[in-house]
Amino acid sequence: MCHKNVHDDWEATLHAKALDNLEAIDQGSNPACLLCHTTGFGQEGGFVSRNTTNALAGVGCETCHGPSRDHVENVADAALRPPVNISSDICSQCHNPFHHALFGEWQATLHAVVTEHVAEELVAGEAATSCGTCHSGDVRQRRFVQNEAVPDNMLEGRDIAQLNAIECATCHDPHARTNRAFLPPEGHDFQLRYAEVVPFPTASNVVSETTDPARFNLCGQCHHDRGTTWVSGSRPSHHSIQSNFYVGEMPLPPDGSVLVPNQRTVHAFAPKQCVTCHMQREVEEDVVSAIHANHGFAVQDFTGCSSIGCHPTPEGAQADMAALQAEVQAGLDAIAARLGDPATWEYTSAGGPDAAGQAAIPDVVKQVRFMYYWVLNDGSLGVHNPEYARSILTQAGILLTSTGK
Repeated sequence: MCHKNVHDDWEATLHAKALDNLEAIDQGSNPACLLCHTTGFGQEGGFVSRNTTNALAGVGCETCHGPSRDHVENVADAALRPPVNISSDICSQCHNPFHHALFGEWQATLHAVVTEHVAEELVAGEAATSCGTCHSGDVRQRRFVQNEAVPDNMLEGRDIAQLNAIECATCHDPHARTNRAFLPPEGHDFQLRYAEVVPFPTASNVVSETTDPARFNLCGQCHHDRGTTWVSGSRPSHHSIQSNFYVGEMPLPPDGSVLVPNQRTVHAFAPKQCVTCHMQREVEEDVVSAIHANHGFAVQDFTGCSSIGCHPTPEGAQADMAALQAEVQAGLDAIAARLGDPATWEYTSAGGPDAAGQAAIPDVVKQVRFMYYWVLNDGSLGVHNPEYARSILTQAGILLTSTGK
C-alpha cells in the first residue's frame, strides 16, 4: 500500500468513520448525509453502497485531494499526482453549515485573511521567513508540517487572492488523531497540531523565552512576543503578545532591570486556557440542529465565569469586564496625554522621530511608551491579566511623574 503511514493514521480518525456514525443513528442511506459522510457520493465512480463501494465509505483521500485513478495507474508521472491544497474551501464542503457553521465562523475572522501589507511583501518575495510564519498558512505548512526549508521568496509572484491564511489545516491535522485536545467530548479528538492546554509557563523576561512558541499552547504558536524590548526605537511590541500578557511577563534587554514584576493572571485557573473563553460551544439537543463551535473566537457567553465560582453571575462577570476595560482604556489615555505630542516620543514606524531623534529620547520615556504598548497591543484591555495591566499602568504613571510629566 502506498502512503501507508498516512493511511494508518487516517483510519483512526472520525473522517474514516464518518459512515459508521451515520449508520449508528439509522441514517446510513440518507442521500443528504451521504454527500459528506462518504467519498464521491452522487458522482461517477463514487460511493454507492457498502456492498458495492465500501472502499469509498467515510471521508477518504479523494474527498479532499480529488480523483486519483490516473495517478495510481502511473505513479511515476509527477504531473498526475493529486494536489496538496490547504485551503479551507475544501473543508467548507462539509463543515458548513448543516451541523456546524465552522467555516462561516472562521471566514468572518482575521484568521481567514492574510494581512494586506504582509501579503504584498510575500508576493514581492519578502518576509516569508519572518511574517510568513504566522500570517501565511502556506509558509507554516511547508516549514512545520512538511519540515522543509522556507526561502524568503517562497511566495514570490503569487496572486494575493490565492494566498492561504490561517486555514483549518494550519491548526488541525486532517489525517490523524493527535490526542492534543484537553478533555474533548467522548469519541472526539479535534486533531490539533499543537496542545490545546499546556502546563502554565513560568514567567520570564528573557527574550529567547518570551519568543519561544514551545512554551505555549496552540494559540500561542503565533500569539506570542517577537522580541522587541524598550530600547527599540523603530516599532513597539507586536500585536501578538497575548500569551505573554496572560503569563504576566515582559521581555527585557540583556542588561535591563525589571520594569514591572511578573504577575500570574487570575485567569490561569481557566481550565482550557484560551479556549475556555474564546471557543465556547453551543450544542443543540437535536442532532440535525446547528452547532455553534465559536470559530469566530469572540467571547459570547459568561456562564463559565460564574459556574467555576469566580464571579457571582454571568451578568456580573460581563459588568466586571466592561468596568475593567473602561478603567484600562482610561489609564492608557492618561499616559498618552501625559507623554504629550506623539512626534516627540512615538516609535519611528508610528510617526515619531527618526533614528537620530530616537537616540535623544530619555530612557524613562522609552520605558513608559513600551509599557503603554505592552498593554495596548495585548488587545484585551486588561482582561487577559487584570492585575498585571493595572501594575503596568501604575508603574508607567510613577515613571512619568519622575520626569515631571
